[in-house]
Amino acid sequence: MADSSDHALAYRVASQTGELLQRMLDEPAPARRGSASLEHAADRAAHEFIVKELAEHRPDDAVLSEEGRDLSSRLSAERVWIVDPLDGSNDFGWSAHWSVHVALVEANRPTAGAVAVPGWDTTWATEPTPTPIMSRVGDAPRVLVSRSRRHVDGRVLQRALDAEILAVGSAGVKAMAVVRGEVDAYVHGGGLYEWDVCAPAAVAEAAGLVACRVDGSELCFNKADPWSPGLIICKPAFRDRIVDAMSVRRY
Repeated sequence: MADSSDHALAYRVASQTGELLQRMLDEPAPARRGSASLEHAADRAAHEFIVKELAEHRPDDAVLSEEGRDLSSRLSAERVWIVDPLDGSNDFGWSAHWSVHVALVEANRPTAGAVAVPGWDTTWATEPTPTPIMSRVGDAPRVLVSRSRRHVDGRVLQRALDAEILAVGSAGVKAMAVVRGEVDAYVHGGGLYEWDVCAPAAVAEAAGLVACRVDGSELCFNKADPWSPGLIICKPAFRDRIVDAMSVRRY
């Protein structure tokens, strides 16, 4: 199982990757910010930095990165780092809603992880354990969904829960908004990939929140196919209501 040095490594690598990406935003001329070329360069630079750090400090561990080759040898590895070097790349250069995900998986479950959101000047990690703010904002539940699924997931949740629906791009940002107490839940009814889900789920669970599939079943990582069927991250009191609401449709 992960020890304190794994938690610290996840925190440091996520934070330093976020700093690297922020420097890339600060250097180019404003006209280039958010361009496809800058996003591509940022993805590549962040991936190379993370892989280098993990190779130096955890040379025997496998790595699954959105930007790297998916090697089948990871399936037999006892420890696999699942990383998203730049989550929410469409927001990179346009808003604060992008993040860096770094997580360690053992026996198909995340045991250490960190999510850096440089636009919020914060990195959350599995240690030290984040303390979620459980205060409610207004009378109706506030639920974050993906912009691409606002008219699908958002309509279902608004009808079932009388929820206020908000939309943001990055999975890490949405998950950390639940940890920050700004919203009650983040729900994604469609498919994601393990690098989108793993670190946010690890941090959310460390904070005492629920992280599961949309049918309420347990998340599983380091599968042969890294596709991940849906996600709920929420305050425990909302889990059953959200699962019931999402069960009206099959995704």
